[in-house]
Amino acid sequence: MAESLTFQALASSDHVLSSAENYILYILLEAIAGAAGADAGNGKGRLPLNLSVVVDRSGSMYDERRLEFVVEAVKFLADNVAPEDKVSVIAFADRAKLIIEPEQIHDRSAVRRALDDIDLLEIGGGTQMALGMQAAIEQVNRNHSPQRLNRVLVLTDGQTYQESACLDLATQYREAMSFSTMGVGVEFNEKLLMRIAQESNGKYHFIGEPSEIPSIFEDELQGLRAVTIRNGRMEVTLSQGVQVREAFRASPEIYALGTPLVDERKVTFQIGDLEAGVPGSVLLTLVLPPRKPGPVRISRNVLYYEVPGVGERSTTCDVTVEYTLDRTLTSKRNGRVMNLVDQVSIAKLQAKAEEELKAGNVDRATRLLSNAIQGTERLGNVKATQALSGLMDQIKQTQTLQTKAAKTTLLQAQAVVRKTQMLDPEALKELQKPD
Repeated sequence: MAESLTFQALASSDHVLSSAENYILYILLEAIAGAAGADAGNGKGRLPLNLSVVVDRSGSMYDERRLEFVVEAVKFLADNVAPEDKVSVIAFADRAKLIIEPEQIHDRSAVRRALDDIDLLEIGGGTQMALGMQAAIEQVNRNHSPQRLNRVLVLTDGQTYQESACLDLATQYREAMSFSTMGVGVEFNEKLLMRIAQESNGKYHFIGEPSEIPSIFEDELQGLRAVTIRNGRMEVTLSQGVQVREAFRASPEIYALGTPLVDERKVTFQIGDLEAGVPGSVLLTLVLPPRKPGPVRISRNVLYYEVPGVGERSTTCDVTVEYTLDRTLTSKRNGRVMNLVDQVSIAKLQAKAEEELKAGNVDRATRLLSNAIQGTERLGNVKATQALSGLMDQIKQTQTLQTKAAKTTLLQAQAVVRKTQMLDPEALKELQKPD
């Protein structure tokens, strides 16, 4: 197939001040996949699914009709699979049990019987999520293929035993499949679910109300249907003396990529599968060494990716800047890059405020949130402003995150702040003005 994909590397400024000091430069690496052609993969414009759904059936899932909504969501999934799709369902508590085999998903009556009887399963009442994940991995491996979208979808509402085993499974199998996670209510470990999704290039969903479960399943299914590029990874070769200070995934969600491991001036970032029209991007904070005036290539950037039915491809772009003594030139900023720098900064402020609050530093937490709110107001991000303002009001009232209302508000704020905001043209114009 003739794939449609763009890959670009943008610097926060095309000019760098030539001085005796190091210089901070932001680099945005962005890949955008186009829509699949009619000849993609299976000949129908999309990849077939190889999906295993892992459902928490512990005792708490009966609260607020959570299990009812899960059953409704899986029935929706069964009603919308294509003939070539393979979808299994695992229920877990103290034990894990396969309740719908991959081939059964096309038998609607069998699916409904299995789901209607889910509360009769003799699997205990605890939460052993690692057992559910392991059973799902086995089912995905049964039909594993590079010509399929191989994913595990985990839904839970509580804390699990053996958290490290869950993360180990996601890390061990991330080359073969991705893991998307859904947390319902406020009792689950959001850090664990986020890490599982991030480490495997899946998605994390916070579900505040059980009634949202079917729509979240629908969103996940639509996202899978939209994937046109597989297993993207960015390889950055830095010029002599250039260092990476920070690396963040910048879209479609914002999160830290940890301390980059630079090997012979090369660093690699996995970005996973790309949905058509949804940017997959990484934001780097680079430290540039002092140099004399003149053009310098900062990095060579290669995107490796797989086209279904074709194989691996790659595309390359460089970042070159001009060292100069003219401060007027260095004050000009790329609006798109600086917009994402601001969004990442706001996410960092929110995360830091959460840490301070857990440490009992309420005043420091509110100051950090106030700075984050000023940033969202400047960007015109109304939803994030409302979410962070609500969180700050809860903190002022309760002085803690231990109440249900405070924890719910926190999880809602996390979800909104982590979602990359689409750029506002007027905000871009403002950011492009010289300092």
